[in-house]
Amino acid sequence: LEEFWRAIKLDLYGTFLGCRFGIPELVKSGGGSVINMSSNVALMGVPGRDCYTAAKGGIAAITRSLAVAYAPQKVRVNAIAPSATMTERVKRLVAGNAALTKLADSHLLGLIEPEDIAHMALYLASDESRMVTGQVLPVDSGVTIS
Repeated sequence: LEEFWRAIKLDLYGTFLGCRFGIPELVKSGGGSVINMSSNVALMGVPGRDCYTAAKGGIAAITRSLAVAYAPQKVRVNAIAPSATMTERVKRLVAGNAALTKLADSHLLGLIEPEDIAHMALYLASDESRMVTGQVLPVDSGVTIS
């Protein structure tokens, strides 16, 4: 239970609080874009990741709910759902480990770099995505379909 509540507090409750206090400011300013961080595990079944999946799935659900609620105030709410991302921490964890080969094989277009997620965030923050709301967008190199 401790692991479950940790994931819920950190991921879901943290996102909820950010939206709860941030969206009213966007409404006051005439609208804008909220970009939540979910995970591709929210879009697929991953054994042994129940706590994390529940929290990230909750973020996906709250993203859709808030998108409907705040569309009339011109606030778009979307989420990015990346797969494992090759941060320095992840690189250290998989260094010299057969898990890296397995991880790489599951990514159809190659491993995800932090810049890949940043590009999606820039798109969602821009006016180019003015008609995109309520979406949970995978940046996962095809993992959710492979």
